[in-house]
Amino acid sequence: MRKKRWFLVGIVLLVSAGILFAAGAKEQKPIKMRTSTNLAPGGTVGRALKKFVELVEQQAAGRIQATANFGSELGSQREQVEMTKTGALEMVVSAPGTGPGANVPQLQMFEFPYLFKDDAHYVRVLDGMEGEVSRLVAPLNLTAVGGQNMGFRHMLVKPRPIYVPDDLKGLKMRGPNPVYIAMFNALGASGVTTDWNEIYNALQTGVIDGMEASPDMIYSMKFHEVAKYLSKTNHIAAAVYYFFRKDWLDSLPADLKKIVLDSARKAASYQNEIGLEAQKASLQKMINEGVQVNEVKDINLFKEKVKPMLDQYRGKGKEWSDFIDKILAIQ
Repeated sequence: MRKKRWFLVGIVLLVSAGILFAAGAKEQKPIKMRTSTNLAPGGTVGRALKKFVELVEQQAAGRIQATANFGSELGSQREQVEMTKTGALEMVVSAPGTGPGANVPQLQMFEFPYLFKDDAHYVRVLDGMEGEVSRLVAPLNLTAVGGQNMGFRHMLVKPRPIYVPDDLKGLKMRGPNPVYIAMFNALGASGVTTDWNEIYNALQTGVIDGMEASPDMIYSMKFHEVAKYLSKTNHIAAAVYYFFRKDWLDSLPADLKKIVLDSARKAASYQNEIGLEAQKASLQKMINEGVQVNEVKDINLFKEKVKPMLDQYRGKGKEWSDFIDKILAIQ
């Protein structure tokens, strides 16, 4: 009887150990972190995303399995944002005004003509507004981290170079959101919306006459192959944040959440460092490949044309005017 009792005790212990082992194995399964950007892997934002994924995997030591998608692999920028909100992704790299801006339109002010002094000022604004952006996108199940300056933007046009605002008359110019469309309309062009990944074909086929972006963004997507005039208008600086799915980020153990956030900010800092040199290098590469680059005759002519826009956007409501005031307070 005693032998039988010990035999049963042994079985119970073995079963219990098996259950504990299975539970432990389940707990040790890596947490998935799927990330995506609509930009090319060779641009500064793409390179920073690769670095972010590497940093997380190194620091998490196997506890997080991170992947990245680039370009149109998963759809448009807006589609990728929706995927993050609903759980198909854990993080999307998005322009605040173009992605979450569909629901929080005042985020479009990050891409407003002639609002920011220079690259350093723009980065200070992005860092200073991170908490406010996170507060505004929290109802969308998103958290904003790591603002990245993608550089001041210029106009790439097929028919002719732009020297003065009148040179834009009659041209169909692509813009990613209503601020750009309003700017082009104020300058005398016809602003039209075209998805980022459709610009090359739209330029090639004449659906649009021109577009605008930073030199590195233009070169990384090869838009200069189908439009040969780049005019240095410095009209808008564009940005992206890492938008994490809030419920996923908040569900992480404290140490892993810290690793993810620290890695995001390190990757953003890296992108902001390499950005300026990348802009210069990409501009030179385009010149070497036959793009005609010109300065505008008087930048103040462009500034005067769009100046009424700021009061118009303040007039959209208190949420707009408050957001504008918070941006302008950061010097």
